[in-house]
Amino acid sequence: MTNRRRPAWQITPLIEDGGLFKREVRDVAVELVPVFWRNNRNDLLVTGLVPPGTEIEVVFAGRRTREAVSLVDRMKHLRRQGLRCADSGHEALNAVRQLRLAVQIRGTWRLRFERDDSGWEAKKYQLIAAQWAFHDLDGFRVVAGCPPAEPEPAQRLQERARAERARLAARRSRAAAPRDGV
Repeated sequence: MTNRRRPAWQITPLIEDGGLFKREVRDVAVELVPVFWRNNRNDLLVTGLVPPGTEIEVVFAGRRTREAVSLVDRMKHLRRQGLRCADSGHEALNAVRQLRLAVQIRGTWRLRFERDDSGWEAKKYQLIAAQWAFHDLDGFRVVAGCPPAEPEPAQRLQERARAERARLAARRSRAAAPRDGV
């Protein structure tokens, strides 16, 4: 299969966000479980729960992955606390799954279908995070990420095109004008 991805140096925030945020961006309260991993694009994926207890994947993609470092550190600390309190390995695994970090995420939903063990296609919801907020160990609110980049409004594009046409016309008129002393 051919790789149709652009090289990383060609990806602008506008191109990246155009591919990620195709639907309406909304605020979602999520309880993140300190279980996370990376996919083949090196995006950060975290298991989360939304009311009424539905398990989802939260995706921190592209340039937002670097900004999620403080969130990952907070979840690692939460996981260490859970492992410290557990008596056995099995209990430790269950303890980690019971831990939660409340996070307010602004993002968009994406629906994926994955084949389960029995061969059936199962729905999996992913929340693509644009911005997120949580409380650090000192109780201070940490806000990270950035709103999705939006293309310039049509009116502003028209004004820029009009100004460029005026500059081009001025340049042409200067070039066509007779020169003194030549």
